[in-house]
Amino acid sequence: MKKITILCLMVLFVAALPVFANGDRDTSGPFSWNMALINARTGEMVPFSAPVQSSTGERFQLVIEAESTCYLYVIAISVDESEADILYAGLFGAGQIWYSQILELVPPQGSESLYVITSLTEQQTLAQRITAYNANSGATQRRALVNEIFRIRSDASRFREEPEKPVLMGGATRGEDKGTGVEYSGSEIYVKTISIEH
Repeated sequence: MKKITILCLMVLFVAALPVFANGDRDTSGPFSWNMALINARTGEMVPFSAPVQSSTGERFQLVIEAESTCYLYVIAISVDESEADILYAGLFGAGQIWYSQILELVPPQGSESLYVITSLTEQQTLAQRITAYNANSGATQRRALVNEIFRIRSDASRFREEPEKPVLMGGATRGEDKGTGVEYSGSEIYVKTISIEH
């Protein structure tokens, strides 16, 4: 994986988020999924409805759990947008739980951004931008990647979505304990931006 520095968002330890499923996909309607952010040091879930206030050196993990087969893209962008880290990109199966690597906030101070994109269909242009960035992480490829994320986020805002609501999630800390995560539903594509200030 690329430098976690880019991912000061690494401070993110998100819990299970049902977004995708293995097997046949039902692309006829909306889907729902859950997500949580966990502090890797304390094991506590961190609310992220507003920018997360943290400090340099703090560590987090993102966890996602699928309810139906969809496409998942998780991308972290550094404070100055000089680096991007592709945490996950591709098909995600129903019932699958994914834990990100431990993300640590590193200098410079500022606001890290973590983008979680879920979609019933493959985001082909985004996939192409990710491939190009992985082949050459230069400024041109990085800017094209970020621009595509922003375009998808703008387009996704046109879809009607059900409100986010709390949900009990298992596996958030890789144990039997359940914590409160956030459920998202009602849209064929969803973009969640998590900002971490440090």
